[in-house]
Amino acid sequence: MKLFYNNQRNYKNLSYNKPDGSSATISSSGCGVVSACIAINTLAQKSLFSVAEMRDLSKSCGARIMNGTNEITLLNAICKKHSAFSYTTTRDVNKLVEHLKKGGVAICNQGDAYNIFSTSGHYVCAWRMVGNNIEVADPSMYSGKYDTAPRPKRIVKKTDNGCVVTPSQMAKATQDRYPSYYLITYKKPNQTTTTTKKTLDVIAKEVINGKWGVGDDRKKRLKAAGYDAAAVQKRVNEILAGSKTTAKKSITVIAKEVIDGKWGNGADRVKRLTAAGYDAKAVQKEVNRLLK
Repeated sequence: MKLFYNNQRNYKNLSYNKPDGSSATISSSGCGVVSACIAINTLAQKSLFSVAEMRDLSKSCGARIMNGTNEITLLNAICKKHSAFSYTTTRDVNKLVEHLKKGGVAICNQGDAYNIFSTSGHYVCAWRMVGNNIEVADPSMYSGKYDTAPRPKRIVKKTDNGCVVTPSQMAKATQDRYPSYYLITYKKPNQTTTTTKKTLDVIAKEVINGKWGVGDDRKKRLKAAGYDAAAVQKRVNEILAGSKTTAKKSITVIAKEVIDGKWGNGADRVKRLTAAGYDAKAVQKEVNRLLK
């Protein structure tokens, strides 16, 4: 899975003012917005939201609060806008690990008690497992961040976009926040199950029985269903040629079948009777006699 990363530090000019009107930007207060962007776009494997679009959604749905972003309110708005997404919350780091192993992504809520990702409250995105450890995309990453004490002793390693931590260290970082983790799931839309195609013989017999129409209409329908119209027609011809060597029914029997609707109507009936080796005019004459 590819990481769709954004860094809030690149948005110093993108306003994210507080509800009381005081000035703020995504750079200073937008970790919740940017973490949501990273999580949603990474799960979808495409850019569903720009940072500006996520900022606008946060403000319009009332997720912008004085000290940052109400992530539950924002995620509710995202799921309402894109029904393929859903989420649950937990404080259990084992559930976070299980979710990541299944291909999910999570937003993690660091508190004030244990500093790994920031010196105070901070949202980050846990986007995959690396062995038994958790890889974190930090929306406020900068050069040297994870070289500053006490962080080097609290991480497994630093990365270009954040760090890798053990589950136990993640649990410590989020111990004073509820919820600690927002577990986000994405169900790809328009997922279709594959169906087993019928054999050539089955389709050829269906053609002979008139289930696929005639002429160009038949060709179009066969092609749309994934069948080779030319191959089907060849098999139809082979079946009909083989049937000519078998004993043919009497004209009277065929006429009764026509009356029962087994040979179709009009030009289609004529073609099918002729293909089966019968004289369509003679059959019709017998039909007329029987119906008198």
